[in-house]
Amino acid sequence: MALQGNLDDFSLPEILQLIAVQQKSGVLKLTAGDEIGVIFFEGGKVVSTRDRRRNAKDPLKPFLVKTGRLTDPQLRQVETIENESRRELTDILLSGNYLTSEQLGHAIEDQIQDTLHQLLTWKTGAYHFSGDSRTVPKFAVNVRLNTEGLLMESMRRIDEMARYREELSSTAMVLRPKALAVPPKEMTEAERRVLPLIDGLRPIRDIMAQSKLVDFEVYEALHHLLEQGVVEISLSAAPPKVTPMPGATAPRVAPRGGLALAIGTLVLALSLGLGIYGSPALLAPVQRSATPAPWAPPEIGGVDDAARVTLALETYRTMRGKYPGELATLARAGLVSSGTVEAVSKRYRYKSDGTSYSRSPR
Repeated sequence: MALQGNLDDFSLPEILQLIAVQQKSGVLKLTAGDEIGVIFFEGGKVVSTRDRRRNAKDPLKPFLVKTGRLTDPQLRQVETIENESRRELTDILLSGNYLTSEQLGHAIEDQIQDTLHQLLTWKTGAYHFSGDSRTVPKFAVNVRLNTEGLLMESMRRIDEMARYREELSSTAMVLRPKALAVPPKEMTEAERRVLPLIDGLRPIRDIMAQSKLVDFEVYEALHHLLEQGVVEISLSAAPPKVTPMPGATAPRVAPRGGLALAIGTLVLALSLGLGIYGSPALLAPVQRSATPAPWAPPEIGGVDDAARVTLALETYRTMRGKYPGELATLARAGLVSSGTVEAVSKRYRYKSDGTSYSRSPR
């Protein structure tokens, strides 16, 4: 089975559902500008999001460091062995006793979920699925993850992250322990890591760097602690950069407290400058190709709009526990394109009470 086109015509959730339902094996390659992502499938299950041909871009390496499973010196040792022996990363990690087989398996599962979450945020780009089982990689530790489960969790993270960022709108925000608040007896592992780092001094970006958690887990823990009244927002954003008066002489910096204040002011000024001058470049829209989408083969081209909406309805019910009140909700959730919803709405009347639905011809 071959499948290719643009993500604004055929969304990533739709592609994942098709591959899972048809229990295909092969590799799905996604490109958006200079960014490239891959998802390997075996019998419709996700087995890897690592491309062995792009060793320097292996997402497992920075993930292991970010989550505290490897230190930077250890990663350099592993990469030296990799370059000298040409052995595969997971084999080196196991034979060198950097991680146990169980620890590495959990790490790979977490990395796949985190990578898929990031890929699902792509709104533009191109995709190409090659249904060749010979491309499926084999590692020292192998996993087979349910595609629908991964998709549901990723969609939940996207929805929740949007809600968390309404309150925690900037990584420059500072939180502090709330006076007289008692930490809850039952906390998640993420909350236990994050709470000691909330001291009224560290901004969120430092908590993200020091907690050894992925970004979503940090935001989820912070938001939950805020809801429980354990912590509160101390500073909503960095103060504006201070420009000295022309001709003014810079005051002498006093030792200890004065030095700390000067360093803090410099760091905040640099952060503000990055936000002003760096953000436009980072957030520049991806240029879309003017080349028309390649022709889809009959096996995929035969999937009509009605079938795609049916698949999206079942996925939505699995994720939310009920059917949507209107088909437009499927497009807002990213499960199907708005064009597909419009085409089906012209042909059918849709009604749902949440537990079931009906479609009748217009």
